[in-house]
Amino acid sequence: MSDLESEISRRKVLVGAGVAGATLGAATMTANAATGGDTNAPLMHELQILLDKQAITEVMMTYCRAVDHLNEDAVRAIFHPESQHRHGFSGPSSTTDGSEDFVGYALGFLRAFTRTHHQLGNIFIEIEDGGDVAFTEAYFTAFHRRRALGDPLAGEDATETEMDYFVAGRYLDRLEKRDGVWKITHRTGLTDWARLEEPTGEGLDEAPSWMAGQHGPEDLVYHRREEYQPIK
Repeated sequence: MSDLESEISRRKVLVGAGVAGATLGAATMTANAATGGDTNAPLMHELQILLDKQAITEVMMTYCRAVDHLNEDAVRAIFHPESQHRHGFSGPSSTTDGSEDFVGYALGFLRAFTRTHHQLGNIFIEIEDGGDVAFTEAYFTAFHRRRALGDPLAGEDATETEMDYFVAGRYLDRLEKRDGVWKITHRTGLTDWARLEEPTGEGLDEAPSWMAGQHGPEDLVYHRREEYQPIK
């Protein structure tokens, strides 16, 4: 199973758990109504909210993993087709006709770096009445090692040496649940602070190759199932 298939499968499991919980709740409510007892509807409602919040959190985490490994399919999978974006690029998040969109812009921008590391902090999720729309605020920090002049993949702002670019901010999203799956319809990226400085990767160059995270599909996370064989 591919990494993308694994991400989608896990989200379907979460949704399935919510459906199962709702079914159990309905059965309990019917039984309680027949016997004149109290229903568990409030409890089942809270359970569904927790399941939805977990599924939404995984959408956000999938974005970080996907952009760090330049996994285009995984990035596109978290946006509804008409989703809109404002984060260095203003327009559609992910088109289906090959026209300009955020995903193409972002991956082109990130290829100018040898490695990146996106990380989420505080995540606030508000599920709207009805349960199919959510608004979120997620704090992020990101590290980028910028390529130097002379590297064929270096960006237009490259300098004589590699540089470390740090940025922190927040993702403000609107998501919708369609056919039981949460995806983003609107995203705005806000920047709270940024810093550019000379690289400080002391010791990393001397580390064994397997220890260094890879900015692409060579990273161990994509090969761990083959790497981690059962201990006999």
